[in-house]
Amino acid sequence: MTDKKNFTELWLDAQHALGGFVCVHVSDQSLADDIIQEVAKQATTHFDQYDHSRPFIAWLIGIARQRIAEVYRMQGRRPIVFSSDILESLTDAYVELEPEVDERLDALRVCMDKLNDRHRRVIDLRYARQLSQDQIAAQVGTNGRAVNAMLFRIRTALRECVNKQMGDTQ
Repeated sequence: MTDKKNFTELWLDAQHALGGFVCVHVSDQSLADDIIQEVAKQATTHFDQYDHSRPFIAWLIGIARQRIAEVYRMQGRRPIVFSSDILESLTDAYVELEPEVDERLDALRVCMDKLNDRHRRVIDLRYARQLSQDQIAAQVGTNGRAVNAMLFRIRTALRECVNKQMGDTQ
């Protein structure tokens, strides 16, 4: 298999997990997207240095950690500092859980498609646009308490749907 094709297949398999990892550390979605793009560029450029005996996602997370640290430095913020052992353990755990996370994301997409338009809009306003409950209330024509109750019911329904999709009985 050519290096380019090998990289593409590995990248496609790891992209969602990498995105999740970066979003955990960077709350600004635009900045997270920039970091992921930088990781892709660096990984493409240095793919010949990748140790194929290790998981590809672990290699990408290592690159992402460096890039996230650079962003914190440029912003004058101090990142949460963990020892290298803890970071290695977190990376290993992330790599181990990544297949289940991808499966749960797929299940969540199926469940989101089942929501009615209003509920899907409320979820979008809250999580994609990060609006407050009062801001959402103004957008959908209700009050903050009603939005709070609606979000609770939607999250509960989504959790039950995802568990059902995954075959969980919890």
